[in-house]
Amino acid sequence: MTKKYKQTIKQEFFVIGFSSALIIAFVFILLASASIYLLSMDNAQKKLEMANIHMSTYTNGVLESLVMSTKTNAAFPGAMDYEEGRAEAKEKLLQLFSATTQANPNIKYSFAGYEDGTLLIEGYETPVGFDARLRPWYISAVESYPHLSIGLPYQDALTSEWLVSVSLAMVDQQGILKGVMAVDCSLDYIKTIMSEVSYYDSQMNYVLDENRIVFVHNNMNYLRQSIDTVVPGLSEKFSEDSGFIRYAIDGKERLAFYHRLEEADWIIVSAIDASEVIGPIARTIVYIILALILLAILLGIGQVKVYEKSFVKPITALRDHIAEITSDQKVARSSQPYIYSNNELADIAGKIEEMAETSLRKKNDELKLILDATSDGILVLDLEGNVIHKNEKYSQFKYHLDQIEAHKISNHEQLIKREETFEILHLNGEMVLEQYTCPVFNNGVLKGQLWRYRDITEKFRAEEELKWLATTDPLTGLWNRRYFLERGEIEINAMCRTGLPLSLLFIDIDFFKSINDNFGHRIGDEVLKYIGVTLKNHVRSMDIVARLGGEEFCILAPNTSLQSVNQLAEKLRLFFETNVYQLEDKKVQFTISVGVATYSEGIESIEELLIAADTACYIAKNQGRNNVVSSGMFG
Repeated sequence: MTKKYKQTIKQEFFVIGFSSALIIAFVFILLASASIYLLSMDNAQKKLEMANIHMSTYTNGVLESLVMSTKTNAAFPGAMDYEEGRAEAKEKLLQLFSATTQANPNIKYSFAGYEDGTLLIEGYETPVGFDARLRPWYISAVESYPHLSIGLPYQDALTSEWLVSVSLAMVDQQGILKGVMAVDCSLDYIKTIMSEVSYYDSQMNYVLDENRIVFVHNNMNYLRQSIDTVVPGLSEKFSEDSGFIRYAIDGKERLAFYHRLEEADWIIVSAIDASEVIGPIARTIVYIILALILLAILLGIGQVKVYEKSFVKPITALRDHIAEITSDQKVARSSQPYIYSNNELADIAGKIEEMAETSLRKKNDELKLILDATSDGILVLDLEGNVIHKNEKYSQFKYHLDQIEAHKISNHEQLIKREETFEILHLNGEMVLEQYTCPVFNNGVLKGQLWRYRDITEKFRAEEELKWLATTDPLTGLWNRRYFLERGEIEINAMCRTGLPLSLLFIDIDFFKSINDNFGHRIGDEVLKYIGVTLKNHVRSMDIVARLGGEEFCILAPNTSLQSVNQLAEKLRLFFETNVYQLEDKKVQFTISVGVATYSEGIESIEELLIAADTACYIAKNQGRNNVVSSGMFG
């Protein structure tokens, strides 16, 4: 036995030491993981931002050079007044365009289009039927005037090559459009700039135009598509001039940085797969976790050795002394001396024997005090029915329990069972008790049984009141719409089993608003109560009467044919027509309109039966009110 106890304590100290080491390691793992993740993600964002800003700056510089060349060419004397056939003017402009393309390596073509459809360009053969006024760069420049059209992607009319243009409409002092001056560069040139800056294998740089159409992208499947078609809702994330965003495409999470160009309403995006950043982070964290776990194991083993020497042996010795005292074995303190590792354990061992005799007595007294102080009634009997314990609260409940013959104390021994039971007892309609019973065992042998009684009267009444409030109209005391529909489904299921008829009356007070207007809402409420009482008095106890809301009432009549329910409806209509409701000095006379429906094959639920009766009531109102109409829709 001693060896078993020592092994158990040793295991417990091992768990404590090992757990504490693991907790420390876990804290370090969290801190290290968080730091590595944040630093790595920050580094990735900085690289993306650096690459994107580099591309944006270079691209913006290209566009600025195109803008400068366009403005310079447009200001050239005679550029605006050129007319076809003027050889000298044409030669000067072509020389200007040649000088522009040589001076600015970013430019592929420098050209001008005029209102007569002429295109003036060096080294370019226009297709047959070419009209400069129909080209995108010309149209965009006219629409953007007096501003430049910057960064318009379009296809070359001859080669279908994609180009990016900067164009400016030329308008004279009288406001007459003369033509458009333009330069362009190859879209492949822009794409080359994008591909030169890449820090990650998965990095993808692409450009969106002012309509958020992808016009520069390495993946041809995405070109000329709206970015919202590729990634729904992505354009909404470009709300600032620049920033970081995340999105998913093709099942992969992407990290991206975007920047809006100053010259053109372009957005340049640099995106990478999140896995390319997160993968190395995860591997680094795994290595740290393994290293810290190994360190924790070594620290745990070291702590266990220290605990075993300093605490396990003294505790097992102390346990042996406690076992001797609690088993009433008188052992002299000096007969088996033990040298403890510290004075505190020695003092505890010396005082154990002095405390043992009083502790058991105090334990019994405290147990009795606790049982007497509890609000539950407690009764414990042995197998012969002798009372082992009963508290004061049980004595208070006993008078009420004795009213139930099976619960008299003399009969409790007959109720002893080997399993737990739970029961709710309703005593004389005044008290509700919760009874819990369980067997009492000693070393696996059944010795008796415990009964616990708890007063749940207030709780039971509160629950009943909540049920009433949930199913009852508070003004009239009738069932509310919710209960009516639930009960209606039950009655329809019963009708389907028995085949007995089921009918419904939908009752609406005619001109009820005028009652509220003429007599006030207080009298209106009293009229609603009066109607509720009247309906209850005119139907059977099995009928369900409910107020659906406002001045609308319903009666569900099981086992009632259409002929019988029509008679009931007419009886109710005639009663309200011939009787005057009087409260104090107020006399209120009113009529009702009634719609009647009976369940048939065309109806599948209580809602449909209610709709049929409601429709019939609506017809009754349209026919002049104070009327009963049966639904003919369902036979």
